[in-house]
Amino acid sequence: MERNAKFQWIFCLLLGCATSLVAQNVANWGLTHPQPKETLPKSKAQIMMPTPKAQTPVEAVVEKVGESDFLLNRGWKLTDGKNGWYNATVPGTVLTTLVDQGVYPDPYYGLNNLAIPDTLCRMDWWYRLEFNSPVPTEGREAWLVFKGINYQAEIWLNDVCLGTMKGAFIRGEFNATDHLVDGKNTLVVRILPPPNPGIPHEQSQSAGNGMNGGQLCLDGPTFISSEGWDWVPGIRDRNIGIWQDVHLRFTNGIRLHDTQVVTHLALPDTTVAEITVRTEVENLQPIAKQVSVDLNFEGKKVTQEVNLAPKERKTVVFTTDVHKTLELKSPRLWWPNNYGRQELYTMDVVVAEKGVSSDSKKVRFGVRELSYELEVCFPDDSIRRVEYRPTVMGQGEPIFDNINRKYIEGGMCMPRLKKNVSSDILVPAPDKAMQHYMVIKVNGKRIFCKGGNWGMDDAMKRVSREHLEPYFRLHKEANFNMIRNWTGESTEESFYELCDEYGMLVFNDFWLSTQGYNMPVNDDNLFLRNAEDVVVRFRNHPSIAVWNPRNEGFAPVYIEEHLAKMIAEKDGTRYYSPNSTHCNLRPSGPWNYHKNPVDYYRDRAHGFNTEQGSTSIPTEESILAMMDVKDAWPISDVWYYHDLHGGQREFMEAIDRKYGKPTDLKDFSRKAQIVNYDSHRAMMEAWNSKMWNSTSGLLLWMSHQAWPSMVWQIYSWDYETFGSFYGCRKACEPIHIQKNLDDQKVVVVNTSLKEIKGAKVIYEVYSLEGKSLFKRTSKLNVLANGLTECFVQDKPISASGVYMERLILQDKRGKVISINDYWQDNGEGDFQGFNALEEASINCKLIRQEKSQIQIELQNTGAMPALALKLNVREADTDKRILPAYASDGYFNLLPGEKRTVTVEYVSRGKVAISAEGYNLKRSRLLTLK
Repeated sequence: MERNAKFQWIFCLLLGCATSLVAQNVANWGLTHPQPKETLPKSKAQIMMPTPKAQTPVEAVVEKVGESDFLLNRGWKLTDGKNGWYNATVPGTVLTTLVDQGVYPDPYYGLNNLAIPDTLCRMDWWYRLEFNSPVPTEGREAWLVFKGINYQAEIWLNDVCLGTMKGAFIRGEFNATDHLVDGKNTLVVRILPPPNPGIPHEQSQSAGNGMNGGQLCLDGPTFISSEGWDWVPGIRDRNIGIWQDVHLRFTNGIRLHDTQVVTHLALPDTTVAEITVRTEVENLQPIAKQVSVDLNFEGKKVTQEVNLAPKERKTVVFTTDVHKTLELKSPRLWWPNNYGRQELYTMDVVVAEKGVSSDSKKVRFGVRELSYELEVCFPDDSIRRVEYRPTVMGQGEPIFDNINRKYIEGGMCMPRLKKNVSSDILVPAPDKAMQHYMVIKVNGKRIFCKGGNWGMDDAMKRVSREHLEPYFRLHKEANFNMIRNWTGESTEESFYELCDEYGMLVFNDFWLSTQGYNMPVNDDNLFLRNAEDVVVRFRNHPSIAVWNPRNEGFAPVYIEEHLAKMIAEKDGTRYYSPNSTHCNLRPSGPWNYHKNPVDYYRDRAHGFNTEQGSTSIPTEESILAMMDVKDAWPISDVWYYHDLHGGQREFMEAIDRKYGKPTDLKDFSRKAQIVNYDSHRAMMEAWNSKMWNSTSGLLLWMSHQAWPSMVWQIYSWDYETFGSFYGCRKACEPIHIQKNLDDQKVVVVNTSLKEIKGAKVIYEVYSLEGKSLFKRTSKLNVLANGLTECFVQDKPISASGVYMERLILQDKRGKVISINDYWQDNGEGDFQGFNALEEASINCKLIRQEKSQIQIELQNTGAMPALALKLNVREADTDKRILPAYASDGYFNLLPGEKRTVTVEYVSRGKVAISAEGYNLKRSRLLTLK
């Protein structure tokens, strides 16, 4: 045990803290007292406190969203019991309401977060809603359903406590039948904060980036990063509140609970899907009932008669053995992004008595079959590579022993097949090239996983569909196909719905972080209750590919045993990985900028990596949107507070060395975006270079930020795309040509299921001035879902100084499939010749306009190349950015006379303009549109 950790443990014991025993040898207790004031970040700008809004009455709105289902999200009030009532934002956190009502400033801007007291997370809060019942209450059962609160709540209706709920990720369902009245009802929710909120570390140049989390980890299941991590500051309320929807539902004697829809394909055949449906029904009455359970989808109806004893709760199962209608011919399959369409079905589930509906629910699902190539240790201690198909085995007991796992070299390990399990259920899948690493398969096809981590969707849990959807569109545009829900902090319906719709597989963590560093939870059973509700609630989402208990570590034995068993019983359709690293996965990292990107190829590119990242600095306009201009340049403490760890020294040195020391923010930004682009493309292309030859997946740390940050991201919190976004978009395009940095091979990486016959590869070298120096062509057939080698191409003799290598892949008709430019330095490690290029000249022609989507043709009309061109959509009158906007290319080069067609989509706001800027192009307006 480290000395400081031992001191903290003894300190805690002396205080009589009941949680000290779980700390054991864990190092990170977090701060035990606030840091010295002299180390707090400082701003040149004064924090401007808002004017509190006048609190005018807001009428409650009971919105019908189903046959007997009503939403109770409007008309709430909030108080701390001391300062009166505020109009509350529901769903939302306590802080969301206080910011919305002008009590505190926007914590995302500058150092405003420091002006918000950390006492918000150390006090109780009360929500209150007065509403009229939307239907007569007589003869019905009424249910109040809370989709999510944090951290603990008491639910009161008309002065009667209906019950409590605890944990951020469990639903609360309360029988309100005896207490709901036809007139006015008063619903009060008392929110209790987590008992161990911890003390946030405030990042600054002098204080550094501090520790990742602390005491709040003890209170999982909750948003453990809201105590503060190296990518987000301490959120002052720790995201307590009614953060998900509140419903009022009615039933007529019989109640439906959760329904599971399991689809199975007899691979490799995908022409028929067998559907199994399990749903729970409950007789709420003290007399026996005969009811029908009806399934309706795609014009099909399936019915089963069920006898229920008084107060009985029963699972009703529909299978194709009995109900042939559940055998789907030519099913529309769900695929990850770029492998096929994201087809979804909706099933209506109804329980009725004598033809009268008592309860109904809609269930959305996708037809797809998940399987996994893994290494497994068999009872004879042999290690074999197999394909694991969970749906073939169905629900039951877990087949893998993750506790007595088998270790091999380098800390790698694999689960053991349990001794009582027949090895016949695992399909042999020998593949020496893939070594020890997992491959995820969908519908029998290997999926080359590309994507990123979400630490948290939004630091204040503003998680409406409208707010989140542009982030998913950007992931799809980046050609990603997987998102990791890091420590489960983005666990809500809108997240999984959008993953389904945009083709993002989900590597889904639960709420434990780094073993040996972050503390385990205090209450294992609370953790498990929340976990079970998450599995049961979200198991129908086709996007969820992997359940995982912990970031960078194995779960404690009690949690591991019970979690693995519960997932096998309640799900049974997907893999439970016991760790986010090492177990059929490679160790995570690195997380910082690499000076020599060839290292990614030589040292890092192998396996399935759930975390690897590099610095990604925002654009000039994004920086100015997150802080006062006085703090924006030169680099200030505000940058450090927004996660500029250690000043990101390697990244800054690369800018200075390659492009020259920046003179101002604009100069810094244009140089930083090229470094962003090149570093992120290099990471992804390194994994591409060994596709199925030891590599199977790479997830960025991070693709998405929860607040305005200076470090890990591919776009800003307000949807601005960076060079890193377009570097990833380029490297991850489904059919991609690239040149490997380590062996100089030109290869085509195809992460789609389409073969390209008669393709043409063009390799051409251009001088800094845009003059062609060398050209080579080759023809080949591009393999589907694999890597095709073209040729080895060393530096041409004719190339000198700074020069550009351009790779083009065309189909047999000459249509460009992929184009990829690599600028090579002058032999001394720099590109400062860029700085001498004359100002570029770009002409723009509108080709097509349809509502808010346009297609434009750009042409370089100058005598020199135009470098790293980025487009933006702007308000024509104010020149302000319109976000989100989606451009089909960015940070690209145009040679003299070259034309490029780009598609741009945006949310129409009247008269708009299209602007362009680049390394040697000042921001200029290309086009104005009505």
